[in-house]
Amino acid sequence: LEEGAAIIDIGGESTRPGAADVPASEEQARVIPVIEAIREQAPDACLSIDTSKADVARAAVKSGASIINDVTGFRDPDMIHVAADTGAGLVVMHMQGTPRTMQSDPSYNDVVEEIRSFFEVKHAELIAAGIQPEAIVYDPGIGFGKTLGHNLELLKRLDELTVADRPLLLGVSRKSFIGKLIGSDDVQDRNWPTVAITSRAREQGVTL
Repeated sequence: LEEGAAIIDIGGESTRPGAADVPASEEQARVIPVIEAIREQAPDACLSIDTSKADVARAAVKSGASIINDVTGFRDPDMIHVAADTGAGLVVMHMQGTPRTMQSDPSYNDVVEEIRSFFEVKHAELIAAGIQPEAIVYDPGIGFGKTLGHNLELLKRLDELTVADRPLLLGVSRKSFIGKLIGSDDVQDRNWPTVAITSRAREQGVTL
């Protein structure tokens, strides 16, 4: 916060490729004390809960989170109900498969068109559930059920992914696809490429 962070995203379950599921009770035990502690020390901080579980999301919002960041794109109807009931902001991310399976063999006819279509269908579903359009942000899910080629195609055509004039969020920071591009396994070598990709994304209209 002192360095200018606008949002702090808190998660209790890894979503890296091949990651195992964490029981909801364990995930909740990991994140709720953190949310409560930050809220106590920084009452005005904007907190996001990174979860795909409705019970965890509801408890997190009750404890002080104001955004639900769901990497499964609100597939669970119960998660949509939580969002509608609480009035929380939503980050709707696209992922093909699950963290355990998403990189086994991701396949698309046109990755940009298919993700845009997913956003359009999900937008209609969320609005029908009573969620305000101003609460919704979309994330194409770079690296989540995508090959290197898919990731690059998405980055080239980010300007085609905007739906209903809602903001687009992009998460590329030091991800493994950058290492493949530059031919290095050193995570530190991904810093400046992250800056370059982020700057390019801003030029294409990405705001988060």
